[in-house]
Amino acid sequence: MGRDRVLPKSKREKVREKQQKEAARPLAVGRILIVCEGTKTEPNYFEAWKEQVDEIKKKYALRTTASICIGDEISIDGEGKNTLSLVEVALEKKNKSPLDYNQVWCVFDRDSFPPSDFDNAIKKAESCGMKVAYSNEAFELWYLLHFVHRVTSMSRSEFKDELSKHLGMLYQKNDPTMYGRLLKYKKDAIRNAKTLRDCVSCSDKCYSKHNPSTTVDQLVEALDEYVKDLKAYCFPNTDSVEHSLIHRMSSLTPGLTTH
Repeated sequence: MGRDRVLPKSKREKVREKQQKEAARPLAVGRILIVCEGTKTEPNYFEAWKEQVDEIKKKYALRTTASICIGDEISIDGEGKNTLSLVEVALEKKNKSPLDYNQVWCVFDRDSFPPSDFDNAIKKAESCGMKVAYSNEAFELWYLLHFVHRVTSMSRSEFKDELSKHLGMLYQKNDPTMYGRLLKYKKDAIRNAKTLRDCVSCSDKCYSKHNPSTTVDQLVEALDEYVKDLKAYCFPNTDSVEHSLIHRMSSLTPGLTTH
C-alpha cells in the first residue's frame, strides 16, 4: 500500500506559516501595515522605509543570536482597490492576520469617485481604529508639495506636467526612485501639507471638498518616528543605518544630497 501523497502547500498557506513564525518573535517597537489603493506608485514610495527597517534588523541580527531576532516590520500591500473596498480589505487583514499591528494605514485618493464614497471610507477606517493617508485629488499632490505650496486644485495631467518641471525630467507614475529624488525636500512637503489642512475647520468632515488636501505627511512622520525608535533600540547612539541607506539611494539618484 503506497504512502499518502502530500499535497504542496498553497501560496496562502506558506504566507500564513511565515506570519505565524514572525508573530512568535519579540518586538522592539511593533509592526505597521500599509494597505495602498495603487499597486505600484504608493508601494514603491513607502518601500524606502521598509528597506530601512529590514537593514536595521539585518545588522541587529548579526550582533545577537537567531533566538532573539526581533519581529518588527513594515508590511506594504498594493491592492488595486478603491476607497470603501480598500478599507474593507485593510480591516480584513487587520482582523485575520496572526500578526498584531500597532498601526494600520489605508492609502487612497479622491480621484473621480463619488464624494460620499471618499468621505465614508475615511470615517469607516477611523471608526475601526485604522488611520488614513488620503490625497485629494491624487497621490502626486504629496510629491508636488515637496516643491511648492499648492493651494488650488489640479487635474492629473497638470500634476504630471508640474512634477516634470520641478524634477527636471519626465515624471513617471510608477518611478521607484521618487523617495530618493524627494528626500531633501521632505520637511517642506510636511509643512505644506499641514498648512493646507490648517485652512479647513477641524469639524468639517466633508473631506472630498478639501481640494487640494492630503494626510500622507502624517503617515510619513509616523514611519520616520518608527524607524527612529527601532534604530534607537537596536543601535543606541548611532545613525549609521540611516546614513548607509541614504548613501546607497544617492548613488542611484544623480544630484541627491544627504544633508
